[in-house]
Parts: sequence; structure tokens; C-alpha cells
Amino acid sequence: MMVSNIRPVLLLATALSGAMFSSQAGAQAVASTAPADATEANEIIVTAQRRAQRLEDVPIAMTAIQGDALNKSGIARVFELGQVVAGAQINRSGGFTQPAIRGVTTLTTGWGFENGVAIYIDGFYQTDTVSINNDFANLSSIQVLKGPQGTLYGRNAMAGAIVIETLAPSEDALTAKGQIAYGRFHDLRVQGYASGPIANGIAFSIAGYNRHSDGYQRDIGNDPFSKADDYNAAEIDSRAIRAKLQLKPTDGLSVTLGFNNLYSSDARSLIYTIWRFPSPALPLPPFRATMRDKISNNGVGDVTAWKNEGTATIKFDTGIGTLSSYTSYSKAKFRDKFDFDGSKAQITYTIQPKAFNYAKTFQQGIDYAINAIKNVDLVVGGLYYKNHFLNSSQSFANNILQRQTRTTLKGDAYAFYADATLRVTDRLSLTGGLRYSHEKKFISYFELPAAVPLAKLNPPLAGKTANFHGLTPRANIRYELAPRTNVYASYGQGFRSGVFNPSPAANPLFVIPIKPEKITSYEVGFKTASRTIRFDTAAYYYVYKNLQVGVTVPNPANPASVINLTSNAKRAEGYGAEAQLGYTPVEDLNLRTGVAYIHARYKDFKNATAIGWNATTGLNVTSQTQDWSGHQMARAPTWAINAGGDYTFDFISGRLNLTANASYTASFVVRDPSLWGPLAGPALANKQRYRQSAYVMVNGQINWTDPSDHFTLGVFCDNCTGTRYQIVATGGAFGDIRQFSDPFSFGVRAGFKI
Repeated sequence: MMVSNIRPVLLLATALSGAMFSSQAGAQAVASTAPADATEANEIIVTAQRRAQRLEDVPIAMTAIQGDALNKSGIARVFELGQVVAGAQINRSGGFTQPAIRGVTTLTTGWGFENGVAIYIDGFYQTDTVSINNDFANLSSIQVLKGPQGTLYGRNAMAGAIVIETLAPSEDALTAKGQIAYGRFHDLRVQGYASGPIANGIAFSIAGYNRHSDGYQRDIGNDPFSKADDYNAAEIDSRAIRAKLQLKPTDGLSVTLGFNNLYSSDARSLIYTIWRFPSPALPLPPFRATMRDKISNNGVGDVTAWKNEGTATIKFDTGIGTLSSYTSYSKAKFRDKFDFDGSKAQITYTIQPKAFNYAKTFQQGIDYAINAIKNVDLVVGGLYYKNHFLNSSQSFANNILQRQTRTTLKGDAYAFYADATLRVTDRLSLTGGLRYSHEKKFISYFELPAAVPLAKLNPPLAGKTANFHGLTPRANIRYELAPRTNVYASYGQGFRSGVFNPSPAANPLFVIPIKPEKITSYEVGFKTASRTIRFDTAAYYYVYKNLQVGVTVPNPANPASVINLTSNAKRAEGYGAEAQLGYTPVEDLNLRTGVAYIHARYKDFKNATAIGWNATTGLNVTSQTQDWSGHQMARAPTWAINAGGDYTFDFISGRLNLTANASYTASFVVRDPSLWGPLAGPALANKQRYRQSAYVMVNGQINWTDPSDHFTLGVFCDNCTGTRYQIVATGGAFGDIRQFSDPFSFGVRAGFKI
């Protein structure tokens, strides 16, 4: 215990020595009202504490990228943030987007589960983890907050928060921009944005995006000896429309109405190849794919989501502060098909049809940022959240319907919080905050005989209810060493919602609520900025409890036996350090580099449910109980380094922009921390099976803008080095499975703006 307490101090000494750096150069002001004295060059204004502040004055480790810097870095969607944010990974599990920040992530996946990183778009919490990865045609800024944000952002901000802002409607003149891009694998992307005033006090904006790609995965077809029989196994289709209507009927009052229509179909990480330890039940190669980017599923894999969302944002200047109201209602529908055996044999697969899979979500938030109290910045607020989720599944064996299930999950949550910063002196400030959260979860689970149509499944059976509640405080102290140079120390807590497992249970006794994950954070940091340099560094220590993972627990129906469930691990520990540096040595040249060190280990996890291996049979052992204590947690590479830059100069009467980003990721567990296990022999028994070796990624682009600054032509290269890392790596009864990231790709683009 004493050693653990010393670690944060040692890490702070390392961090403040300036040994590590990362990128934020070129970022500009977030679309919010800046402090009155925010006039210096290289200024970044953020709203991480729900009020406008300079980035270097915020006692939170974070990365903020906005406006022109987003375009130059090539960041257009959530999935690309890992290229430029030290200590962050954006992963996929099946069709679901799962971020990780400082090694804190989630291993539970599927419809009905939420992430441990809270994602907000224009102030609204996003529950949908599928369509969230669409490109944005109207992106204004992205802020990545590291560490638990349980007080200000509440539920599921255990690892941190990703705060995305889209462009506000233009009140002065009509503006428009558009772009078309075409790349390898017939990847066509078209986007457009228009905004302007309609009448005095009324303005609009509308953004549209459409993408289609054949994808890089090919199914071997029914005739593996004929390439002509191959077909595209995972085409990518996505569409998005985001519209806003802004009303300003009086001074100090603004009302913004929004509508979002989203569609996403992307099965890249749901389909896979069984590449080793295949079950004898599977066909032999070449009638079963084993090579990278080749698959042999039963039909096309499918992960598709539709979402409609209406929002209303009201901001009112009361004279003592700004009162903000956020109201939204969304309905999302889902469909997927998953082939468990990864072969042409009709062994087992599941279908979740669109008609019987949906989520309805209502949320109402209130923030009141009060600035009329001398030397105090006070924010008080509350949130009400209601969700109704329906999941229906059909299971097939030998191409015959065997089982039909329906699960209803309902959630009601409310929270209240207060957060205050006291400016003790011109240089010293203290912040304290507290949030109370209460959640009520309900589940009902039914089965229907295979012979009865799924639509008939509506029995009046009772379900189960669970209540979760808790307090998440935060406190920090910040001291200004010199203008735009600060040190800080902070304490905070966060949580991930408790939930029932939405997967079917074999017995009602096994429908057991999963407790909320909880994390406690201790952090120290240093930030400084000038006209040409921006540098920050932080060190942290985490203790978290009740991780939601697969575990082996006593059988409630027979205490002498055990069952495997999604439940809670006891304890884990993480610590690390990171730093970020941005440097602008001359005008139009921005350099950025960064590094993150992460040590994340399970401390007490003796009953993990895992995939072992039997050296005698050469086959996997499913649902093996293992001790993961002391082993690396998933998505927590020990080292992650990024570097990049952009340079703009005069060229052929116009302007030429060159951009490059490179990143290094050390070896890490992709998603499944399983060990080889005791049946694999002493040399392998205690080693983790599903690891990705270290790799380097490089992206780049060149864009030329004409003298009028209205038209742009460019070329781009994604994964220029052709690096292939695993986005899926796990196993099961049919063998070990894996799928790889996108290969080398290149293309051209053209755009305009007025």
C-alpha cells in the first residue's frame, strides 16, 4: 500500500521534468464566449468545466482541437482521435465503437450496453455506440477530457468524456461548403454544409454526409477455387443529416432546435476468420477461409443502425449568469447478423431483426453558470434520463430456427450537481464539486417457441428491478506560477452505470444486476502556453472497483456449482503519465508530438471467465475460470507516442498545405485478456493469448487552395505504411478468431466554400 501511495509523487516528478510531449498546436478557440482578456495568440478556449476558460487554466488533462486544425489533421470522426490524442484509443467490438482513455474502457459489448467514456454532441449525451462513428460535415471542435468526469458529466464518464461541438448557424451571411472524395476500394464520400440568416433573429444550418465503400474484406464464395465467385463481405454505408434552426427573439435569449437523421452499416469487425485451433466440426481449407482479409461467412455480415433525434437548446442570460436547458428525444433501430462459426457450414448463427430491436431515449438537462458572486464561479445543474430498449434475437443451428428471445430494458435516471471555483488570490483557486446520481433499471426476458412468429411474443410476465445510486465528488487546487503557466492537483470519482445483462439467460435466477463500475483518481499536472509553444503534462493514479466483465460466480440455483455471467471484478489499479507539446516556430508551420505511459493491471480478479487452450487436444477450452490478477488490462498499451505537423505555403498563386501524422503503439491486449490457461502447459499457462504486437501508423494529405480561397484540390494517404493490426482478437468453441484494420489506402478530394 505504501508503494502505491508513492507512485503518484514519482510520476509527477517524471512528468514535470518535461520528458514527455504531445500535440495541440494549431488548435483554435472553441465556439463559445471567450474570457474578456482572451486576446493573445495561440489561444484555445474550452468549456470543459461548463464555462469558457483558457485551456491552460483548466485543471483537467485534456486535448482540444478546433476549426482549421481539425481539417489540417484530417480528423473528421470519433474513430480517428487516437491518431492525435496521447493516451486515447478508439476501438471497435463487433459493430460498436468503444473508446479507451488511459487504459480505462469497457469489455461488455452489444445492444443495451453503454461505454465508460461519455460522448456528448452539442451538449447531448450519446447512447448509440454504432452510428456515433459517422463523419461530421459540420464539425466545429472536439475536446477529449481525460480522467473521471463524474461530477460535471455524470453517468458513464468513468474514463473521461469526448465533447463534440458542431457549427452554430451563421447569423450574418449565407455560407456553404462541400467536399467529394474518392479512394481505394471504391470509397466515395460526399458532404455539404450550408448556413445563413432567414430573417432578423432567425438563422439555419444543414449538413449532409454520405459514404459508400466496397470494403477490403472478401468472402470466398461458394466456389473457393474461383476468384470470380468472391464478393464484398463488409461494404460500408453511412449517411447523416444534421439540421439546426436558431431563434433569438430578444437580447440574452437563444433557442436552437435541432434534428439529426443517422444511418450506419459497417460490419468490418463483426465478421472474422478462424485462423487457428479450428473445431473438427468446421470444413477444411480451402472451403473455409484462413487468410487475412478473406472470410467464409454464411451470407453478408450485418451491423446496421438507424437513428432520428430531435433536440432543443435554450440559453438565457439572467443577469447573474447563463441558464441553459438541453432537451432531446431519440429513437434508434438496430439490425445485425452474426455467424458464430465463421464458415460456409450452416452450424450456428443469430439474427436480430430491425422490427424488434430499438431504443427510445429522452433526456432533459439544466445548467446554471453563475458569475455574479465575487471571486466565485458557480455551476449548478441537474439531469433526467429515460431509456427504453428492446432486443429480440433468433438463434439458428444447422439453418433451422432453434430459439427466439426478447429482452426489454428500461432505465430511469436523475442527477443533481454543484461545482464551485473560489479564486482565493489572483493566482490561487480552489474547486469543489459533488454530484448525486440515482438510477432505476428494469429487465424482462421472454422466450418463444421456434414455431411461433416473433411478433407474437408479448407475454404479461413480471421482470426484475434494481436501483443504483451514489455520490461522485471532485476537488482540485490550481496555482498560477506565471501568466498562462499553472500547476494543479486534483481528486475525482466517476462511475459507469449499473445494468442488467441484456443477453438471454438460461434461468431467471441468473438475471442478476451488474453493479456500477467506480473509479477514484488522483492527478497532478502542469500547463503552460505562449505565442509559439504550448506544453502540458500530467501524472495520475487510479483505483477502480466492480469492473463489468465476464466472471465465474456461484450458481444461485445450486451453490455447489458455478455459472458464467457478465458481472463485476473486484479491483484494478492504474497509473501513468503523459505530456503534450505544440510548437509553431514560424507562421503556418505547426509541429506536435506526444507520449503516454500507461500501467493498468487487474489487482484482484481470481474468477475471470476466459478462453483457455488444451495442449493435448489442440482445441480451445471455453468458459475456463482463470486468475487475471496482476495481468495487463485490455486496450492499455504501456507506451503510445504520436507526432505530426502541417505546413502551409504559397504555391502556383494559391496555398499548398502538407499534413502528416504518425503514431506508435506498444504491444497490448486487443479486447480479450484471456490466458492460455493451466491445460496449455507451464510455459504458456500464465501468458495472455490475444495480444497485438507494437506497430506504427502514418497518415498524410496534400491540399491546394486556389487564390480566391474558394476551391481546394487534394490527395490523401491513410495507413501509408500498410500496417495491419488486429481490431478483433479472441476465441471460442470454433477456434481463435481475428480481423485486421484497414489496409493502405489513398485517394483524391475536391472541395469548395463560400
